[in-house]
Amino acid sequence: MAEQPPEGSGGGNNYGKWKGKEKVVPEYGKNRHGMPVGCYFIPKDLELFAILRCKLVRGQLPGTLNNVFEHIRILEFHPALLHETYIGNEEDGYIYFFSRRQFATKAGNKRWPTRVAKGGTWKASGGSKMVRSKKVGGIDVGQKLTMVF
Repeated sequence: MAEQPPEGSGGGNNYGKWKGKEKVVPEYGKNRHGMPVGCYFIPKDLELFAILRCKLVRGQLPGTLNNVFEHIRILEFHPALLHETYIGNEEDGYIYFFSRRQFATKAGNKRWPTRVAKGGTWKASGGSKMVRSKKVGGIDVGQKLTMVF
């Protein structure tokens, strides 16, 4: 067993930190999400819909995707606090969240999405963009909507 270096010496390398009497070495070849070093999570729209479908059907995501997505109630956060809280999970300028839509019941059978969050409201900006499959005659598989706080 290796000897613990004296305090203040730094141990001579940056390959791990001492915790008690054991040296804790980060897993070699993995990034913070558990993916191999050099792999980045930059999905296309269709891939995001496939991940969402997998989450809805299975209830969980396969492999390291659970480390990329945060499961929160997004309306409980102001966008600045949301960014501060989850900045460590940023991947190529994006932070990915799963959040269920919340609805307010209006008169009759009409349901309106709740968009009130702490400190303001979310508003749809521009029109929605349809996402089509790549098969011949591509069918609509979902829509993207830009939200502004």
